[in-house]
Amino acid sequence: MKSKSVLVVGVVLLLAASAAFATKAQPIEVARDSAQVVFVCRNGVSMSVWSAAYFNRLASARGLPERAIARAAIASYSAVPYRMMFALAVDGFRLDGYRPHVVSPEDVKDAERVVVVQSTDDTVLPTDVQAAVRNSEVWQGFPAMRDH
Repeated sequence: MKSKSVLVVGVVLLLAASAAFATKAQPIEVARDSAQVVFVCRNGVSMSVWSAAYFNRLASARGLPERAIARAAIASYSAVPYRMMFALAVDGFRLDGYRPHVVSPEDVKDAERVVVVQSTDDTVLPTDVQAAVRNSEVWQGFPAMRDH
């Protein structure tokens, strides 16, 4: 009986802590029409999401108007996997309806910078997007999503 009470109290505390954390976690913005910075990773569910989320957090904290969005190079996921949701939550972000989108020429046409985040793959922008990019760079050497 005592262990059952301890279990119930533990579950209640865990749920209360989760609710408190979720209300304080910073939301990851749903896809926007345009942004000054576009982060692109292979699947649009890990490194580009983290990069855009941190960029937006830092820009907001410094009172800067610039914002970033996350995009995928290929259509491989329709939602962020649970392990990535958890990892983002640990870093203080919640998804709030975010879904991965493949980068398009419209996403990059007004961007000041497009950043391709490569892990162990050779992620590249789709050909039609490459033609619309004005300024880009490649970040290399990040662990693959399965390693997060």
